[in-house]
Amino acid sequence: MKAEDIFRKSHLALNLTPFTIRELFNIPTTPCDVYIFEDGKFKHNLYRGTYVSNDTLKEMIEKGHTIVFATTEQRQELKELQQDSLRQVTRSFSMGDTYQNCKNQLNLITINLRYLFEDPTDDSALNLQYQSLKVLASFLIKNTKMHEALYRYFAAQGHHYIFAQPLLSSIFLVGILKTSQLYNDKDIENFFITSYFKDIGMSAIPIDKYDKENLSEMDKVLLAKHPIISARILQGRIQLSPAHMKVIENHHTFSILDKYDSDNQYLKNLTVTGFETIMVNICDIVAAMISPRPYREALTIFDALEKVRSHIGKDYPHEFKIIINYFRNFFTTSVK
Repeated sequence: MKAEDIFRKSHLALNLTPFTIRELFNIPTTPCDVYIFEDGKFKHNLYRGTYVSNDTLKEMIEKGHTIVFATTEQRQELKELQQDSLRQVTRSFSMGDTYQNCKNQLNLITINLRYLFEDPTDDSALNLQYQSLKVLASFLIKNTKMHEALYRYFAAQGHHYIFAQPLLSSIFLVGILKTSQLYNDKDIENFFITSYFKDIGMSAIPIDKYDKENLSEMDKVLLAKHPIISARILQGRIQLSPAHMKVIENHHTFSILDKYDSDNQYLKNLTVTGFETIMVNICDIVAAMISPRPYREALTIFDALEKVRSHIGKDYPHEFKIIINYFRNFFTTSVK
């Protein structure tokens, strides 16, 4: 190989940035040149400005290319395109088929959450998420009979669990709070947003580490402290009250993760701030347990509820009864 060719390929590698192939779905034409890494080298796989069908992208996934590459500059153009798509869907949500619009928005919110994880200080990305969530919450609150179908659709989309978990658990939360008949729609909207943003502090750990069954001790400490980090990231940047921030800080009260808090006792001494904190925490546990992870299969809803019973069944019997009744109905009623 000529020295010029070696330099060109080395220069290319230094300027490429990885991204998930899901960012290319449902866009008219590819906004960037897409490279794959195969046989120890980068290969130009898709050309900028060409139409690429979802079937082509699915074939790439089947071949193991879930992570692809583009230059930093062109990846930024892709990011801006996906942000514009989310804005458009959010602004026109009430037009046409709102159920289909909801499915589109679920995917676009999740794709855009990755961008926020990449830079949690980006106020524009945070505000886009916040405004989109308000519209989504309104739909979910008014259409509880559609929750199971939306849940199953979204769970099947294959988003990385770090970005899918916030919506999966928050859909459950809306249903439980509606079932309790203790909250008005505005309260439920605020708790939906609270639940969704509760894990933004997990951005402190590189995403690829979450695919490993065993984190380092330092990563475990960071993971255990992510509720506090989440509250610090959000403080003064979105319209959530101090009470909602407390829910975020305490949302792992019942989590087994507190055993990793090796340098202080803060997480071990947390007190439950109310029914809302319990529900946010429990919805998170259930959604996580019944969803697959790279290192384990999904558990059944019965296993998840047994875990919930062991956490709160004795001390919070009324709350546990609400949870049991909700999930019993949730998985038996579906709207196609």
